[in-house]
Amino acid sequence: PEMRVSAAQIGISRWAWLSIKEDDLELARQVMAQNRFDVLPLMDGEGQTRGYFRTEIWNDYSTVCRADIAEARTIYYRTSLRDLIRKFRTEDNHYYFLTDYREILGLVSFANLNCQLVFNYLFQILAHLERSSSAMLKEVIGEEKTMKCLARSANKYYRDLLLEYEKRKQQNHDTDIFQLMYLDSIGYLLQKFSDDLPASLQHLTDYTAKFRSDGIYTQIRNKVMHPVRYILSDQESISQLDELCSDYQVLRPLLQEYG
Repeated sequence: PEMRVSAAQIGISRWAWLSIKEDDLELARQVMAQNRFDVLPLMDGEGQTRGYFRTEIWNDYSTVCRADIAEARTIYYRTSLRDLIRKFRTEDNHYYFLTDYREILGLVSFANLNCQLVFNYLFQILAHLERSSSAMLKEVIGEEKTMKCLARSANKYYRDLLLEYEKRKQQNHDTDIFQLMYLDSIGYLLQKFSDDLPASLQHLTDYTAKFRSDGIYTQIRNKVMHPVRYILSDQESISQLDELCSDYQVLRPLLQEYG
């Protein structure tokens, strides 16, 4: 996917955020508790950001404090989503103020990663992994060997894939077994046919476990398929996103000729 997403696109601009103009801790605490904000900008009469209030403990609104905007809490507003996720993970921050190096333009936090644009971005990555990996298996392993492998499996799910395939053939659907593949079944076949892969694709076997039902690719896929859930909001989920995006930088060129 060539989809480009920036921090500014998923964050909130200073013209749209909720802020206060009074240096009043109790008022700030009430506003933050009511709206479940961990960060509340403090603006002056000319619309300039002159600090902010923050919770001392994430999601705990019993105590808030006032803070100045330190450079470590700012990022360039056009920072890519990929780099933003990496910063969230490595710097252990859950929010940044967006800047053009002259003024504060907005704010982005963990919560903003639950927007539709991010889910679309992740869906494109996962869809490409599924499609290109399936196409690779079809070309390199072939349908006959794949079907024999699934038939010998002790896992009922893989045998059911064959039954579904036969059912579709009887209904004259123009399909093949690889069109029924999901990440988990792809991981299973990568494991079974690791010795059959050409040298140029041997590196794929390093990622086999991540395709499986308990692997991070499938875990993220399950989250992306339920975008109404508020799920990308803690350090563990950020680490998973960072790992997926990092892996994709390696996997994409390996699979690029297959789709």
